[in-house]
Amino acid sequence: MPDDAELAVAGVRNAAGAVVGAAFLIDRHLLLTCTHVVRAALTGEVSPTPDEPADTASLSGGQVEVVFPLVRRGRPAIAVVLPPDDPDDPDDPGDVTVLRLVTPVPAGIRPVRLARPGESGTRDRVCRVFGFPGGKGRWFEGRVVGPVGGGWMQLANPTDAGYQIQPGYSGAPVWDHRVRCVVGMIVSADQRTRPQLEYPAAFMIPIRRLPVPATFGPPLVVTRWRQPFSRWRTGSGPPAGQLARPGTPAPAGTPSPDAVARPRRLRPGWIAALVAVLAGICMVAPEPLPGCPPAAELRVAVAPDDLLTYQTVAAAFQRSSAVRGCRTVNMFVYSASAEEVAKGLRHDWSASAGEPASSGRPAVPGWYPADVGPRPDVWFPGAEPLDDQLRNLDSVRDFETVAWSPLVLGVPRGLVDADRDDLDRQRSLSWPELFGKASRSATDPPVVTGGGRPVPGVGWQVVRPDPTLSPEARMVDVALYQDVGTTQLRRQVEQPLERTQDARGYPLGTLAAVLCRQRQLAQDPSAPMPPAVITTEQALVRFNGGHRLGDACAELGRPTPHRSLVAFYPKQTPGVEHRVVRLHWPDAVQSPVARSTADDFRRWLAGPGRDVLRTEGFRVAGRDEPGSGLTETNGVLPDWPLENPQWQLADAADAAVLDTADRRYREARRPARVLLALDSSGSMLAPAGRGTRFDLAVDGVATALGQLGVRDEVGVWTFSTAYPGAAGRPRPVGPADPARDAALLARLRRTVPSGDTPLHRTIDDGFRELRRPGDPEGYLRALVVLTDGRDTASGDLVPRLDGQPPVRLYVLAVGEASCADRVRDRALRQAARSTGGECREVAAETIDQRLTELFAQLWEKGAEQ
Repeated sequence: MPDDAELAVAGVRNAAGAVVGAAFLIDRHLLLTCTHVVRAALTGEVSPTPDEPADTASLSGGQVEVVFPLVRRGRPAIAVVLPPDDPDDPDDPGDVTVLRLVTPVPAGIRPVRLARPGESGTRDRVCRVFGFPGGKGRWFEGRVVGPVGGGWMQLANPTDAGYQIQPGYSGAPVWDHRVRCVVGMIVSADQRTRPQLEYPAAFMIPIRRLPVPATFGPPLVVTRWRQPFSRWRTGSGPPAGQLARPGTPAPAGTPSPDAVARPRRLRPGWIAALVAVLAGICMVAPEPLPGCPPAAELRVAVAPDDLLTYQTVAAAFQRSSAVRGCRTVNMFVYSASAEEVAKGLRHDWSASAGEPASSGRPAVPGWYPADVGPRPDVWFPGAEPLDDQLRNLDSVRDFETVAWSPLVLGVPRGLVDADRDDLDRQRSLSWPELFGKASRSATDPPVVTGGGRPVPGVGWQVVRPDPTLSPEARMVDVALYQDVGTTQLRRQVEQPLERTQDARGYPLGTLAAVLCRQRQLAQDPSAPMPPAVITTEQALVRFNGGHRLGDACAELGRPTPHRSLVAFYPKQTPGVEHRVVRLHWPDAVQSPVARSTADDFRRWLAGPGRDVLRTEGFRVAGRDEPGSGLTETNGVLPDWPLENPQWQLADAADAAVLDTADRRYREARRPARVLLALDSSGSMLAPAGRGTRFDLAVDGVATALGQLGVRDEVGVWTFSTAYPGAAGRPRPVGPADPARDAALLARLRRTVPSGDTPLHRTIDDGFRELRRPGDPEGYLRALVVLTDGRDTASGDLVPRLDGQPPVRLYVLAVGEASCADRVRDRALRQAARSTGGECREVAAETIDQRLTELFAQLWEKGAEQ
């Protein structure tokens, strides 16, 4: 699970301090869990008897202890059981209970992000659950099989690897890996009929039938919302209490799984408690109130870095389009990269579209547009330019620029000297001149402008997003490389950027990822002043305003004033145009009403919606006055470029211009020394679609070796207690060698995974290997670890990650492995981020694809693809 779900999972304790089930935070103070979990915690009864149905009302007012083991250790929090709305309602399913924290919320805890199953392809999708079998935190990985009636959905893990859903998982949130949202709550395991005794089925209540607040936005990803305070809704399904005791028979009189759910009315007191909620990915809502006509459904795909911005925009459009309290449009907003959407459009979003192994990219034979999200009606590609081929597709109706944002240099306010720098902030320094001033020290030769003015260096240092991932960085490179010769490009531009990136632990990532690291440093009072960062003006406004920076960034809050960013505007700086693309599909999959609603949305964006875009920090046409986000307090010049017509936005989105900048970047970038460590413990024999987990890992190695550049080096290890020493190090770090690589792959394919997992020792040994004295300088060093379990064979060893030269740690966590697993005093995710790397949780059947994507980013030749 990514950050939000990890920060929200709680264990529910009984009076003896034993964890009897799970719960999860749905707003700042409320948690959801199962009634039978609360009963077990308060009374010690593991499940209701056939003659005694679950009675939530009898438990109301009781207090239980909850702990958040994935976030912090220490004293538990106290939660009180809230009463049901109508305890005498015969249709009440009886196994959903809401808890309210009565002690202060522990530091670092945050509500989950919620999705609606089925709306983005949840069926047959990989899901993950963190529960407490035997009172101990353990992961389950399986698939959502499909609905079973009564609004319930079945889950299964048809393998003998890892844990099965069993007592202790009740009340746990179900995380859909692809759409990155919680899609339901575990409620029961099938104790009566099992397809196979070893692989029991389990059941979840989908989010749309759980009592989540109807004001759970923005961002709004809704399908049935009509009123701000609509009724809550729950659904009936299989018997409620079976997870507390294995083998317990179903209670007599249990409602059928096909029973029809009816709405529940929400007490006014509960409404007041739920008005202030934290924004999440998705919003789910119940059936419309009587009298509200059906609303149009509009599906919106947005660039990942812009997801939170356009969720806010979508929420505003929904509010503005309401008629007499009824919603007239429901927006489903989801993130998808421009590459994914473009590929889906070229395949007409066909459910059977994929790439065969003969295409030359065997790592992606199972790609389907449905894995990206539903067929969009509207697309916001963000900073990514649209090529002519894409614009001419039949599915692209039209596109229009609705906002733009200049690219700027964001400098921490504490580094800015008004007397020294104000002139350069508002005068016409080019990008190379401004970069030279920021990256050079006062003892270096000054930069001489085109007009002959010497500009001394100030030593701010500069970081930039990765041009292989960030369209904003590609645009800046067009301007940054201007008038810089090929021989000077590496020394004057790329080397200073790399040094700062390594020294401060910045990731090789998107603009949102870089700003996330900037926020981490800005919020750490013990850290030195952060460097300047290349960013868009709009992203700078969000950074200073304390808003979330992309889906994967957990850090929130405004920086201290002296660490907030001040925008410096180079002359002729490139600008990011934000376009809205309207898409056309056959009538069978896109109704005329959806097309008409997309037209209304486009007109709103060009009219009243401009004020919302300005609030989000964009520049918009026809609005000369500054927006509420464009203020000097937020670090920008509100009247730019209105009072400075000599400042122009250069068009850096031309394909030929970008291709030239990309080629020059590949020539100037440093090569990489990468050590790949593959988990070869016994659990890697688990099936993963097209083979075992280890088979897919070897496929990924085979594809990745083809991306190795002339100057790059790679080594491959396997690690388990069954392959110690030289037996687990089949390829030392070195340059490409076709004969040796063929022998490596043959050896890996003969390897039979077995033994335990010395994960921490492997990380420690890998860092030592990449830091061996005498190794050449000037390389990007990275250790890539693929594992499907937590450490079981390293004892108390804590890997040493700090040291010189810097090494980045990348972890691909599969199956039972989690980025939340601890490395002494911090999570694996935090440990990887501290090195400038990252931990990614990946589905088992995509191991080869994720390895290929990572090496395409790290290696020289991969950047060409």
